[in-house]
Formats: sequence, structure tokens, C-alpha cells
Amino acid sequence: MKSKVALTVFLGLVVAVLIFFNLRAILRPAKYEAVYNERCELNTNRLTSILLLQELYHERYHCYASHIDTLIDFYENGVLISINSRENPPKDSLTDEKFMEKFMNMTMKQREEHGYVVFDTTETSVKMRMESELAEKNAKKDGNLITMDEFYYIPYTKTKYKIETSAADSVITKFAVYVPIENLMANFNESLPKSFLTKGFYNHMDDVYNPEVKKKSLKDLREIRNFTGLQLGDTTVNSLEITAYGAAH
Repeated sequence: MKSKVALTVFLGLVVAVLIFFNLRAILRPAKYEAVYNERCELNTNRLTSILLLQELYHERYHCYASHIDTLIDFYENGVLISINSRENPPKDSLTDEKFMEKFMNMTMKQREEHGYVVFDTTETSVKMRMESELAEKNAKKDGNLITMDEFYYIPYTKTKYKIETSAADSVITKFAVYVPIENLMANFNESLPKSFLTKGFYNHMDDVYNPEVKKKSLKDLREIRNFTGLQLGDTTVNSLEITAYGAAH
């Protein structure tokens, strides 16, 4: 009788272990993909902020910022200037057909020389403009909204995005931002469940992204073989597999 009980307990343990490993085999690949998609969305949101800022910076200075700190200062303190012109002929001349005929045949330069054109200058803070730009972007989003909170940091790290700029010719400049997969998935454990029950399923998943860990799981490496880094803007790197920032400016 005791032997039957012991056998039942043993078989129960075997079944439990098999169920555990089967669940582990199912949950780990799904969790890798879920974390990867989450990180991609978070980074894409911040890269969108950087792109919008670069467009405004280009509008202001006719070139792209070459360093993220420059964009931070531009966002915090920058001002955009717009100049609008409006026609301003003398009021008593509006009923003078001869004058109006002459006025209509004037070039813009001639109207300026005679003081018949007024220029109005308007200043708008970059913060206000970004608020408007992001409101428009977020109105079309279903997921996490784009904000300016720590837009300069790669999520889950205190590493700032690095900007590379290059001049295609004497007039046109380009910029790019690279997010290598190691940076994209840094501090992987921060995205994993913290409960004791689930730790067994997700234990050591961060090893594949931890450069300090020498021994890595080949099985887990196969699960992430299609994951790549992100890039923004024009680039001289024609590769989907982004593995390094390259030279920072």
C-alpha cells in the first residue's frame, strides 16, 4: 500500500515537473516577444519626439542638431519665429482707382519700398509647438501616448540617445539615431513579473542581453534571433541588424 502511495506521489511530481517545463517552453518565447514589442513602442515614441524636435530645429536654424543635449536645450528654452506679411495701402487710396491699379501692378519689393506691406513677427516657444504637434500625433494612436518625459533617455536606462549628423553636400544635412538591440533590451528583468511563482518560468532570461554573462542559453538565443535594433532618420548603415552606435558627434 505504501509503495502505491509513493509511486503515486512520484508520478505526480513527474507530471508537475513536465507541466512546469512545458509551460516554461511556451511562456518564455511569448515573453521575449512581448517585452521586445513593448520596448520598441516606448523607443519609437521617444524617437518620434526627437524627430519632431529635429524638424523644428531645422525650421529654426536650417540644419539638424548634432547632439541630444542641444535638442534638450532647444526644447526647454527654444523659440520659433514666424514672419507674416500683410498689405497695407493708405486707407484714403482704397477708393482711388488709379492708385489701386498702380498698386496691383507693383511687385512685392516695390510695395515694401513704398511701405505698402507690413511684416508681423510672432514668437512661439518650442514647448508650446511640441504640445500641439504631439496632441495631433496622439489623437491617432491606440497604444501608449507620446510624451516629452525623459525623451532623451533610452527607456529602462540612463543612456541618452546619440545623434549622428552628416553633410550630403554643402547645403543638405542628414541625421540618424541608432538604438542597438542591447540598448533596446537593457535591464530586461525590469519588464518581467516579480512574483515568486513566475520567477521560475522567466529565470535568467536577461542573460542573452547581458554582456557580462559569458554563458548564454542557445535555446533563448534562437528565440530572439529576429529581434533587431531601431533607427531613425537618414543613415549610412544599410543593415537591419544595428549592433553599435558608431561615431557620436
